[in-house]
Amino acid sequence: MPTYRTRQGAAASKKRKKKRNYPKRLPRDPKKLFRWAARGSGTDYEKLRNLAKKARAGLPVHIDSEAFDRITRVDRSLMIEEIQAAEEHNVSAGFFLDAVNWLLDKVPWGNWNWVVSAAQGGINAQKGDGLNEVDEQYARLVGATYGSVADRPYVLDHWERQVQFDSDYVSVWDNRDGHRLVAVRGTQGAGDILEDIAVGVSGHSTDAIGAEILQILASTPQGTVVDLAAHSLGTSLALQAYGNDTIYNGIHETYLYNPAYSPFVRGSADAFERDSNVRYFINTLDPVSMGSFGHRAPSNVVFRSGDGIDVVGAHKLAQWQGASSYVPPTYHSPPETRIHAHKAVFSKTKVEHDTYDVGNRERGDALPAPELAQPVEFDFGDVPEFDYGTLE
Repeated sequence: MPTYRTRQGAAASKKRKKKRNYPKRLPRDPKKLFRWAARGSGTDYEKLRNLAKKARAGLPVHIDSEAFDRITRVDRSLMIEEIQAAEEHNVSAGFFLDAVNWLLDKVPWGNWNWVVSAAQGGINAQKGDGLNEVDEQYARLVGATYGSVADRPYVLDHWERQVQFDSDYVSVWDNRDGHRLVAVRGTQGAGDILEDIAVGVSGHSTDAIGAEILQILASTPQGTVVDLAAHSLGTSLALQAYGNDTIYNGIHETYLYNPAYSPFVRGSADAFERDSNVRYFINTLDPVSMGSFGHRAPSNVVFRSGDGIDVVGAHKLAQWQGASSYVPPTYHSPPETRIHAHKAVFSKTKVEHDTYDVGNRERGDALPAPELAQPVEFDFGDVPEFDYGTLE
């Protein structure tokens, strides 16, 4: 016997739909953006500026701080100028709109109609133009982790590979600023097919690198900032290792290039989408990341679509590595003496393996200062002396 819904039940269902929480995101359509910016009153912009000042202390690293500071003094005219610049693909304006999107997510629901109108103007965020230098550097370092261990460069740009941590999937890179990057490669050959199948079917890989990352963190000096970057299958391997809280808490920022999703079930890539410390890089043509499109976009994501890239190219790491001058990356050979050379601290002068004390010249037992070498006169032969009187 068929069942029927009463009018009261239908009304209740309609009421529930009205209460649905849309993500507070700026619309992608520039016309809707202009309309939204112009609709904001002086009170709206004042509230936005005050909110920006309160939220400034919790700004994540993927939001440009200089662009965010412009929100603390934004008004209607400045907002429209930034939108116009974004329409012309101005990178700085892209950073500004990324900052506005992040700030709008901090607004409580139900008390600000202007913000709600921005959410209802479009589903997806105004994202994808904010690829920064750190994103590109880390993509190059992950690219250098592909290949056999023996073929990996020792130095890339100003990063040095720490060979003691090398493994099939992982390389560790340090720079002079006290940063360490754990780079995890993706699928490389037939040996990775079983892991790929596991991700496609279950959304999870095996915990193949958890013990390695734990050892890396245990060997890292205190005060070192440790980030992790991975590509393709490596993203699933890294997130699977995050099941260990010690590993997750030890990593400062995570960068996932072309993350591996399952088209059937939610897996490890889905589990971290709301974590603002995990940054996703997704090409909308990439079949490996296709499973991410059935639900809300990650909170920290850079999208790329098309740009003359085919389906195969959409999964390649090169698209995130920056300008053409860095593709292929600039590799350098290791120093001649040793891989990790350290600058020697100068303290004393050596003279024929004996120490010369330059600090106290009054001591009687100090070694005598070495005599300066006399200049050697060179005989040019029987050459007539030049007559300087001929010069004017």
